[in-house]
This record gives sequence, structure tokens and C-alpha cells, in this order.
Amino acid sequence: MIKIDRVVVGHLETNCWIVSNDKGDIAVIDPGDDTDAICAVIDGLAPEHKNAGAVILTHGHFDHVGSADEVADDNGSFVYMSEEEFSFIQGEQGTGGREFDLEAPVPIVDFKFHDRDILEVGALKFDVIMTPGHTPGSVCLLLQDDTDEQKYYLFSGDTLFAQSIGRTDLVGGDETKMTQSLERLDTLPDNVEVFPGHGTTTTLELERAINQFWPR
Repeated sequence: MIKIDRVVVGHLETNCWIVSNDKGDIAVIDPGDDTDAICAVIDGLAPEHKNAGAVILTHGHFDHVGSADEVADDNGSFVYMSEEEFSFIQGEQGTGGREFDLEAPVPIVDFKFHDRDILEVGALKFDVIMTPGHTPGSVCLLLQDDTDEQKYYLFSGDTLFAQSIGRTDLVGGDETKMTQSLERLDTLPDNVEVFPGHGTTTTLELERAINQFWPR
């Protein structure tokens, strides 16, 4: 059985998603700040049989990566990021927080992944969907419930929000690529539950119906 916990972190109220199952497998998605709060949730997830797990980053902005190294160190986890995004944040803009005086260092990334890779965290298997537009190497992560073949979870980072999408006016943003990324997501079934980088959860069925940015 899959369990999904949310910790809202940092000044921009970023959603850090902690995905676990009854086997003790744990994946932490976008730990942007508030390490202690994130680790407290992890420690409460059956600590007697907790596996090391993974820290997976949907993109490299400071509010999504700020606590990646600390959370990984605390739990013996590896850090994962797309190769395109890791290359991008090596540039002068870094993790993009300097104008907010909230810059986070570039995280230490153990594994770099690519489009359509499967990230296996024990029995948790995340299908990588490259969705550039907010940043060049942004991704969404699709997880199928191992107890219900008809149930899917999409961790959309700053690509897709409830009734909105991520900004494309920041360094590395691209409106055309964002539209193309949404078209990729449009190929997924309606019953995908969406867990975005900010704000409330939603579903693809609902976004198709009411999101003004959805490709028509």
C-alpha cells in the first residue's frame, strides 16, 4: 500500500512529498527546506524497517533542492536529478534564488536520469517524463499503485498546478516547450492524481476540463 505525506516547506510554501509503502521503501520528492520537519515525518514511517530510499528532484530551483543534501545524509539516501537539469544549474544562475536572497547550493547528485527512465526505490517505481518549460530539465514522475493497477500518481513539480502551470519567464523557461510538455501529459489517463510542487492536489481529468493553459 502506498502512502503519500506532504510537508510544506520554505518561504515559497513548496510541497515536499514523502512517498512510502508497507515494505519500508521511501522516496522524498523535492525537499526544499525545513530539514527537521521532513526528517521527522520520515522517522515516523515504521523506522524499525525503514530502507535508505531516495531523494528525487523534479528540477533545480532553490525552493525544491535546498534540503536535498541534508535529508539524504540524515537517511542514507541517494539524490537523483535529470542530467539536463543538473547541467543547467551548473550555470551562472545556479539554483535561481539570488534575486530573492534565498539561494541554495547546487546539491550533490548521485544519479542523473533521462526521459523514460524507471527510478526504482525498492518496490516504488517512478516513470520519468521529461517536461521542460519551467526549466530545461524539469520532470514529472509517474507512479503506479502496486495494489491497484488503475491508480496512478503524478508528481508534477512546477510543470502543472491545480488550475495553473509553472512560470516560463524565469531563466531557462520556455513557453513553447511548456505547451509541448503539457501535450505529453495529455496522453496520460484521466484517473491520474496530481501532486504538484505548490498548492493543492488535483487530477488530470479536472485539469483537462478547467485549466485555461491546457492544450486544446
